[in-house]
Amino acid sequence: MTSNTLPDQVSDKRWQEAQRWEEGHWIMTQRLRARYGKNYIWRMLSLFGLAPKYRGDDWNEWWKKAFNDYAFLPEDVANALEVGCGPYSNMRLIMERCHPKHLCLSDPLIRTYVRFKLTFVADLYRKALCTLDDHPLEELPFASDYFDLVVMINVLDHVRDAHQCMENLIRVTRPGGIVIVGQDLTNEEDLEVLANDRGAIGHPIKLNEEWFVPYLARVEPVLHKVLKRHAGRAPDCHYATLIFAGRKP
Repeated sequence: MTSNTLPDQVSDKRWQEAQRWEEGHWIMTQRLRARYGKNYIWRMLSLFGLAPKYRGDDWNEWWKKAFNDYAFLPEDVANALEVGCGPYSNMRLIMERCHPKHLCLSDPLIRTYVRFKLTFVADLYRKALCTLDDHPLEELPFASDYFDLVVMINVLDHVRDAHQCMENLIRVTRPGGIVIVGQDLTNEEDLEVLANDRGAIGHPIKLNEEWFVPYLARVEPVLHKVLKRHAGRAPDCHYATLIFAGRKP
C-alpha cells in the first residue's frame, strides 16, 4: 500500500509473544508499585487531596499535552471507544474535557488490567461506568458507523496487522465522529537502536509517516502535526511522532 519497508504485519505466534511480554511488564510494574504498603499510603494521601485519585501513567499526560489538551473535542458525546487502552487509559484524561454517555475500553489484556489497584480502568468497571472488550483490534466486534469518538494512542506497534486495525478504527466511527490517532514513528535508522532495546519484544510493528497517508486521507483533519525527533516522546528510538485527530465524512 505504501513504500514502508518496516514490518506492519506479524505472525500470530509473534503477536502472542509480544502480548505475553506486555502483560508481564505491567504485572511486574504493579507489584513493584504495591511493595511496602505504598498503595495504602497512596490511598490515604488521595483522601486528603495530597495525591491524585488514580495511580499510574503510561505517558498519558504527555499525549494529552501533545493533543493540545484535547481542546478540539466537544463537551459531550454519546458513544466513545478507546482501543488498546492499556492499564491506565487515555480516556482518563480525555474525560476531563469530553464526557461520553457510554464508554467502552478495549484491549486484549483488559481482563488483566481491570484487576490492577487504584486505576481508572478498575474504578470505572467496578462502578459499571464502562463496558470492557478483550478482542484484538483486528477482530473488533462493534457495528460500523457507531462511535462518536474513537481513540487509539500508541497502539499499532503492539498489533498483529496494522492495516486491518486502521480499517476497523475508521469503520466503527460514525459519520461526523472523531478519530484520534497518536503513534511513535520509526525509520530504518531507528531500527539499529531498537535492536538493543529489551522492550522491543513487546512492539513488533514499526511504521513511518508515509504509511498512514492513505488512511488519514479518508478523514477530515481537525488536528494534524508530526513532531520531529527532538520534540517526540522517545527521541532516542523514534524519528517522529504522529499527532492526528479527524472527523469521518
